[in-house]
Amino acid sequence: MVDNLTARQARHIIEVVGSSGTPPEWGFQFFSSGLDGYLKVIEDDYLKSFVREGGSSFKVVVGTYGGGKTHFLYSVRELAWRHDYLVTYCPLSAESSPFHRLDMVYKSIAVNLMRPLTPDELLTGGERGLGAFIKAVYHDMKTAIAEEEGIAGEQLEDRIRAIAADSVRGCENPNFGKAVRLAIEALTRNDQDQFDAMLQYLTVDGWDRLSHKAGGVLQPIDRSQAFATIRSLVTWVRNLRFGGIIILFDEAEQAGSMTSKQKELMLANLREMVDQCGASSFANTMVFYAIPNEQFLTEGRSPAYEALRQRIQTVFDYTNPTGVKVRLDRIARDPKTLMNDIGRKLCGVYENAYQFRMPADQTRNLVRVLADATAERAFGDIGYKRMFVQAVVRAMHALRFEPDTVIDEEFATRMLSPGEDADPDDIYE
Repeated sequence: MVDNLTARQARHIIEVVGSSGTPPEWGFQFFSSGLDGYLKVIEDDYLKSFVREGGSSFKVVVGTYGGGKTHFLYSVRELAWRHDYLVTYCPLSAESSPFHRLDMVYKSIAVNLMRPLTPDELLTGGERGLGAFIKAVYHDMKTAIAEEEGIAGEQLEDRIRAIAADSVRGCENPNFGKAVRLAIEALTRNDQDQFDAMLQYLTVDGWDRLSHKAGGVLQPIDRSQAFATIRSLVTWVRNLRFGGIIILFDEAEQAGSMTSKQKELMLANLREMVDQCGASSFANTMVFYAIPNEQFLTEGRSPAYEALRQRIQTVFDYTNPTGVKVRLDRIARDPKTLMNDIGRKLCGVYENAYQFRMPADQTRNLVRVLADATAERAFGDIGYKRMFVQAVVRAMHALRFEPDTVIDEEFATRMLSPGEDADPDDIYE
């Protein structure tokens, strides 16, 4: 599989993994391991059938920092694209998109929306967001109508405007539907100013009383309109004949800095999101909400905690796909075996990136020694994955520059350290 990687792509993967220990947006699949069973259930039970046929579902993904939450979400995104779903990967934080501010959550959904992309499109980042998606929809409409109906010029543009109007029928938020229609109409006239104005509204970048009201967009997207607008986005995607929409929320930090009122709002919003996934207005939708620790959602004593706890208590696994919680700490029953598999694959990516080859027995020994040392340091914390992949990349760098280095426990200990205590003379020898 790694043979399909270009050196540039492999170098990008190694840079991201080696520096931060996080998976790259594309390329993670070349060193993925241990997820196949869970992903197969999601694909077979949901993406191929239930969600495509009008169902909706909500899953909580639980994993500590460095435990593979983002890697898992990227894997789901890749699967969803294979089945022609739109996907939006939404990093959540207390500053940019807190879940107690639903208008900001909708904004994150809108600015991160992506149709199925090629690796190069994904790596450049230019095809991300609602604006890029609307332009792609317009281009696809124009191409299909021209080829199938053989019309051009003003007749073609009139036909596009009619289809655009049909595509937003049934949208619960009429302002959303009108803004989408006007944005597509602006593209038919090459009216960049109107397109930008409608996109400004659609991505919650501001509402101008004069320009937006003149187009019939009568109020901004605020907290009271947020759920209706998310449902309208879902309806529009469904009307466009995509498989549906997959929403991936990645909670990057705990909600420790939130006030009690904000936390109550967050819990209420999350509970409503769970309930929405059982309603027809959320048809063809699947939501994943990844958190480092489920306790901050369920350990309180208020009715909001209890209501949410009851909704997310069941555990997803091979024998219970309707369960809500995906526990990443249950995926790897043998962490050392998992690390050995990940490590061998990552070494292959490294060799491709730097055109550097190591004997197979040396690679196996390197990965085994690092896996053993990581397991001793991790003490059961599944954050060992991030520590391990960073160590593998660092070790490969060391061996590329000094191929005769002895691979033993001492070497593994050095590779697992952050490098801050290194002797400067060692660096500049």
